[in-house]
Amino acid sequence: MANHITELRKKVGIATAKEAAKALEISNGMMYQMEGGYKKPSPELAVKMTALFNCTLEDIFLPYITTDGGKDAVNK
Repeated sequence: MANHITELRKKVGIATAKEAAKALEISNGMMYQMEGGYKKPSPELAVKMTALFNCTLEDIFLPYITTDGGKDAVNK
């Protein structure tokens, strides 16, 4: 989950994690931990994030590439 949260934030023009934390009414530390991939947002926080970042819940919880299309399974 790490850097995709940062990219979603920047995509909507929010320059810093601190600004996003304030808008989401969470601590700066929580925002930094989510962007660093150390914590996941609660479902309630994720809904707030979808509104702020103009994205879907899938964008919040799923990494950009979730599968290699099964190619790895064939090669194993």
